[in-house]
Amino acid sequence: MAEVAGGVTAAQVAAMIAQSAGAGYVASPTTTMTVADLMTNFPPAANYVNQYARVSDLYGSVDDIMRCRFDGVNYRWVPQRPFFTAVTASTSGSVSIIPLVTAPTLRLTGNLLGNINVTPIATNAFIGQQQRVIQEGTLGLFTTTITGLIGSNITLLGGNTKLLEYGPTGWFGYS
Repeated sequence: MAEVAGGVTAAQVAAMIAQSAGAGYVASPTTTMTVADLMTNFPPAANYVNQYARVSDLYGSVDDIMRCRFDGVNYRWVPQRPFFTAVTASTSGSVSIIPLVTAPTLRLTGNLLGNINVTPIATNAFIGQQQRVIQEGTLGLFTTTITGLIGSNITLLGGNTKLLEYGPTGWFGYS
């Protein structure tokens, strides 16, 4: 049997992992499910704390591992790789930031033909979750406004970035 660092065998490492409190997969490590299936079939709860799940569509298309944790207020499924960027060419209307569906960095690249309202949704958000919104397109006479935050809305100017964070009472932004 092959040894890993410190003279411990791979089988011993596997046994230590299996014995750790609550660690394991809600399904087998090779079973991949959608984020919606994870939320529906294994809703975050105390009995899943420290359990892992492999999902195929985090942020719409990323195959990744999620872990159930208690954030001090609620039980949540949290991505183990929270960094991913997606581009949207929205030029007017509304954009919703949906946790676990919308990438943590949202680049708005279209030149505005009307106002855009960006609204973060609280469902499935977890304390400490961050969302970066970048306005790369030309605004012209129009504005991009981040709404639904604790406190006041934030206007996002062209070529600027705003950071949002989810706290115990909802989303707030840094302007």
